[in-house]
Amino acid sequence: MNSWLGSTKQQLIMSWGPPARTASDGGTGEILVYATQGYWPGYNGQGAFVFWDYKYMYADSNGKIYYWMTRRERVPPTQIDLNIYKRY
Repeated sequence: MNSWLGSTKQQLIMSWGPPARTASDGGTGEILVYATQGYWPGYNGQGAFVFWDYKYMYADSNGKIYYWMTRRERVPPTQIDLNIYKRY
């Protein structure tokens, strides 16, 4: 993921495709959110659940990637609260 630092948002989108969501980074940039759905079957059919692996890519006002982070959540992309993931 560090190899993306300094790359452009356009390069990222050309490689990974469009993000599942975008949001403000709390300043003049934005957060591009990529999500991959997964499934954990549990043990003997008990405790199965769906999860999402998220990659948050932060781009500055010039479209340069300056920060990234990953998370695993049970919340789908349409319901994640991006306010808690702002970089301060």
